Amino acid sequence: MTAKRLLEVESKFGFRPTLITTLRSNAGNPAFKRLEALGTHNFTDTYYDRHDVLSTNGIWLRQRVDNNNNSAILEAKVRVSGDFARSTFHEVTDGKIIADLIRPHFPQFSEEREHCGVGLLAEFMTTRQKFHADGKFAIMLDSTDFGHSVGEVELMAEDEGKAHREIDAFMRQYPWVFRRSRCEGKLAAYLRIHRADTLK
Repeated sequence: MTAKRLLEVESKFGFRPTLITTLRSNAGNPAFKRLEALGTHNFTDTYYDRHDVLSTNGIWLRQRVDNNNNSAILEAKVRVSGDFARSTFHEVTDGKIIADLIRPHFPQFSEEREHCGVGLLAEFMTTRQKFHADGKFAIMLDSTDFGHSVGEVELMAEDEGKAHREIDAFMRQYPWVFRRSRCEGKLAAYLRIHRADTLK
């Protein structure tokens, strides 16, 4: 029997900077049953694409550099379903599998080439506050160096439908954290801002 692949199931939400302090002290009403602060992480993401070829095919190719220890990892995020606010991805870090995903669109792809032989799409730095809530859910509060902030609730799961239902129920429990408002992912916000600048 083939093992099911583990999926990254997530929902985004908007937040104000003041939420970070409130969340750290678990001072909202109702308070989380359990809340563990996992510290602050700082990293730089570089995305590669040209003419939106990869994103149109549901693939996001990025290199993430941990700015604390300068370690880097190349990842391909492959969309399984959803949109920018509520989505499911399969994350790939195996170099051979990444090559198999990218080369049908960019035959010249190579990790050794500048911009992987694909092209530079975006580069920005993120400061992430990470929490583990109610023994199950990852909460990330991300603030970028270009002024955009967005939060995520994430579960790693095999059954995306069940995971989304669990995330939805979890977010409804704590409306003081998870505001019902439109939000925008980091890459989408970066491209909106920078593509608008090129038209000025």
